Amino acid sequence: MYDPTDEKAEELFAALLSILRGAPSNLAKQSLARLFEEAALTDLLAREKKGLPADEEAWQDALAERWEEVESLRNEKAASFLHSIQMSEF
Repeated sequence: MYDPTDEKAEELFAALLSILRGAPSNLAKQSLARLFEEAALTDLLAREKKGLPADEEAWQDALAERWEEVESLRNEKAASFLHSIQMSEF
């Protein structure tokens, strides 16, 4: 869980939020999609009891091999994230 008293985490997440706020919509969407795609691929590889790819090329190969599953799980994760934000009290 995010801890706002952790100065390093606070700086990092503040910078990320600032960049996302200022980014064009398509770039922000691509960035969020990439986060959810990486999480989805990691979940799928864990379910398959496979290790994580060692480099970017191996990540891209693993992503391409499982794209349909990754895309579906990415969308589920994004929807779940959206739901959790919507349920939070502001």
